[in-house]
Amino acid sequence: MRVNKYIKGRGFTLIELMISMMLGLIVIGGALSIYISTIKSSGDIVKSARLNYNLDSVMQLMVNDIRRAGYWGLAISGSNAVNDVAGGTLGNPFTVGTANIQIAEMGGESAGSCILYTYDGENSDGALDDGSVIGKKGEYYGFRLNNGRIDIRYQATGVAKTCDAASWEVITNENLIEITSLQFSFLPVGPLVATTRCLKNPDTSFNTTCALTDTAGSITAGDLMTEKRIINIILSGRVKNDNNVIKTISSSVQVRAPYIYVKQP
Repeated sequence: MRVNKYIKGRGFTLIELMISMMLGLIVIGGALSIYISTIKSSGDIVKSARLNYNLDSVMQLMVNDIRRAGYWGLAISGSNAVNDVAGGTLGNPFTVGTANIQIAEMGGESAGSCILYTYDGENSDGALDDGSVIGKKGEYYGFRLNNGRIDIRYQATGVAKTCDAASWEVITNENLIEITSLQFSFLPVGPLVATTRCLKNPDTSFNTTCALTDTAGSITAGDLMTEKRIINIILSGRVKNDNNVIKTISSSVQVRAPYIYVKQP
């Protein structure tokens, strides 16, 4: 049988080549798409893990330190922790005036984004050290939101009694994460339902702060008040320059030292 030499040596036509190239491009494009998607997903996982670690670490630091607010080295058996300034007696100096827990904010930041407090953390000598004595560091502490980062007030002096004062240090890496929101509250906020409670004499209990209880007219002069403080914290942040990787965490911490005082006239 004779074979046609034109048929035997025949190659691909232009149309066949174009179809083959198109199919090849489709396969390569699909592979590249899967590769890029995998790389992006891996990057997001790394960013998310970094954000989670940073926010969780900061939250744990705040919870552990705020829990110590009001600690008094002389709070031993038989001691009197009742503050009765008008009566001439002072119990726990770490729960009086600007030494007591304060929730405020520094200028330009959202309300409730700063917390100030003191505790007997330097030497447990029972006295509030203001940093004026050589060899004794100040016992003023706190946390605040400051332009996308969180600052800590650690062993500050007595002049640092406001959220706008000096003696603050940054504790978040502002090159990696941006703190978008920080809120402290004595009362329920967001998903947190725990609340500060005010006890009177101590048979009557109010599910709010003693200040609000007093405003409501439920406290009279001479009443012995005990405030068991709950601090609710909500913290939100995101990866720097990436609005797609965000996280919000919350926690409630009960301050171990209660605020005990006598209502003044």
